[in-house]
Amino acid sequence: MRLLPPVTTAQSAVPVLTTLTDAKQQKAKQLTRYPTLTGAPLPKAQSDALAHELNVLYRSVMDSLGSDDARYIKRVYAAVVYSEMTARGLLAAAGCLQSKRKIVATWLLGTSLLSLSKILNNMELGHNVMHGQYDWMQHPYLNSQKFDWDIVCPAPLWQHSHNYLHHTFTNIVGRDHDVGYHLIRVTDEQPWTPSDRHNMFKTAILALGFEWAVAFHDIQISVDEYADSPDRHQTMQQKSRALFAKIARQVGKDHIVLPTLAGLTLGRSSAMTTLSGNVTANIARNLWTWAVIFCGHFTEQAHIYTHLDADETKGDWYVRQILGSSNIQGSKLFHILTGNLSHQIEHHIFSDMPASHYARIAPQLQAICRKYNLPYNTGRFGTQFQQMLGRIRHFSKPSAKEWQSYLHSQATSIAETNHAVTERSKELPTIRGLGKYLPPVMRQALFYA
Repeated sequence: MRLLPPVTTAQSAVPVLTTLTDAKQQKAKQLTRYPTLTGAPLPKAQSDALAHELNVLYRSVMDSLGSDDARYIKRVYAAVVYSEMTARGLLAAAGCLQSKRKIVATWLLGTSLLSLSKILNNMELGHNVMHGQYDWMQHPYLNSQKFDWDIVCPAPLWQHSHNYLHHTFTNIVGRDHDVGYHLIRVTDEQPWTPSDRHNMFKTAILALGFEWAVAFHDIQISVDEYADSPDRHQTMQQKSRALFAKIARQVGKDHIVLPTLAGLTLGRSSAMTTLSGNVTANIARNLWTWAVIFCGHFTEQAHIYTHLDADETKGDWYVRQILGSSNIQGSKLFHILTGNLSHQIEHHIFSDMPASHYARIAPQLQAICRKYNLPYNTGRFGTQFQQMLGRIRHFSKPSAKEWQSYLHSQATSIAETNHAVTERSKELPTIRGLGKYLPPVMRQALFYA
C-alpha cells in the first residue's frame, strides 16, 4: 500500500514582513550575507500583482503541453533504461578481459554510463515525474502515483518530506526540515552546538550517502509530526516497513543479485567488476545530487524565514520561493543532468510544470523579479558551490554571543535534557551489540518496522 502525502491544501507558510518603502534600504537588506527575514519584503498589493503575472506565465506554459513534451520524457526514460542495460553488460564483460588496460577502460566506461543512467533516473526522470509534472499524460507508469526511482528511499516517503513539507514551508526554520537536514547548521536561527564544529565533515558524509539521508529523512520528520496522533504507531510502522523493503530491494539488486549472476555466468572477476561499478555509480549519483540540491538552497543569498503566518497570500508564497532558491548557470546538457534543478527558482514556483520548460521561461521570470525589485540569484556552478561550502563553514563556528548562549543553555537544561532522553528511550527497544551504535533515526525505524 502506497503512503501518499496529504492531498489537502496546506496552510500558509510565508510570514508577513514589515514593508520596506525605501528601495535603497531594501537592496541593502537583500545583499546582506546569509539573510534572515522576519517578514515579507513586498506589500500585499505588489505581491498580489506579482502572483497575477506569474499565474499568467504558468498558464501559458501548461496550456501548451502536448506531444513534444510526452515524447521528451519517454526519450529520457528510454535513455535511462538502455544506458543501464549497456553499462551493466560492460561491467560484467570487463571481468572476462585478459589485458589489465582493457579491464580498466571497460570498467570505467561501464561505470560512467551507469552513473549517467542513475543520475538521469534520479534527477530528470524520477524527481520530475514524482512531482506530477507528467500526470497530464495519464501514462501507466510515468506518473506521480506509480513511478519509483532507483534509490533506497520509497517514493511516498520522499513525496511527503519533499513535495509537501519542503515545497510548502520552504526555508521556514523548524518547518522546512531540508534546512540542514537535521544535521548541518546553515543559519544563525539554528542554535549552535559543539557538533556543528564538524559541519564540513558531516557534509562530506552526507554527500557520499545522500540517498540514505533522503531515505531516513521522512522517518525522522514523522516521529515528531505524528507524536500526538492516535495512529502514530500504525503510520510509522507502515512507513518503516516500506523503507526497509525498498532498502532490501535496492541493496539486493546492486550488491547481491547482479554481482552474483555475473559471477555465476562469467566468473569471480566479473562479479567484482559488477559490484565495484555499482557501488561507484551509486556514490557518483549521490555526490552529484547533493551538490545540485545544496547549491540550489544554501548559497550566500538564499533567504531563511523565521516563522509562519496564517494570512499568507499566493504572492507572498511566490516571493519566498524566489528569495529562498538559487539557480546554476550551464549548458543544456548540464541542465538535463541536474533534472533542471539548476533552475531552482523556476522549479520552486512551478514545481508541477515540466522542467524542460524552465530554461524558456527563465528570462521572463527574471524580468518580473527586476520589475518588483526582487533578487534573482544565479551564478556559475563553481561560484554557487564555493558559496555553499562557505556558508556551511561559516556556521560551524559560534559567534561570541552564540558561545555564551550555549554555555548558559547548558547550565539550565541538563535536567530537561535528561528527562527528554529518558522519555525518548522508552519508545526504543533495548539494542545490544553493534545496534546500539546506530543513529537514533535508524533505531526508531527498526523499532516501528
